[in-house]
Amino acid sequence: MMSPIQFNDDELFLQLKQNSRSAFSEIYKKYWQELYNDAYNRTRNREQCEDIVQNVLADLWLRREKLEIDNLPGYLHTAVKFQFYKLVSQQRGPSVYLDYMDELLYSTFNADDALREKEIIKVIELWLKTLPEKRRKIFLMRYEEEMSTKEIAKSLGISQNTVQAQLHTANQSITTRLAQFLTVAAIIHIHLN
Repeated sequence: MMSPIQFNDDELFLQLKQNSRSAFSEIYKKYWQELYNDAYNRTRNREQCEDIVQNVLADLWLRREKLEIDNLPGYLHTAVKFQFYKLVSQQRGPSVYLDYMDELLYSTFNADDALREKEIIKVIELWLKTLPEKRRKIFLMRYEEEMSTKEIAKSLGISQNTVQAQLHTANQSITTRLAQFLTVAAIIHIHLN
């Protein structure tokens, strides 16, 4: 039997799907430094880079039987990018996902930008419909009408703390929805390239 080091990426991935620890070890050795460098270019923080790469590789092992990957390095680098945005969103809030969405819309999806934009708008519209009426109104006043939390509180006759709490809950919810959508979009992109 050939040792894993003699396999190309497709063969390594097939071995990985069959629970080969040596194939995983080879993928780990082959891509760890490359993924670390990618993460470092984004974070400039050694600890965060290590966490990102460990999360990506651990997820690869844990989901090995379910994953279908045609381009292993592309998948791993997209996963690093997603982990980075996830980390930043925990520090800066959900707006980072909107930045990532913009990047996806204007990146290598060229052929289907209009379709991708419609899909994202549909996800947001469906999400808005799931919000309680008061929360939806507050969210739209804040982000569509660009009103401050103080202005919203005055307009609705509620406390500013209530407005902030409603926005916080809505922001957490949209972050989850967009993360799910972007994960699927990234996976589809990887499979198409």
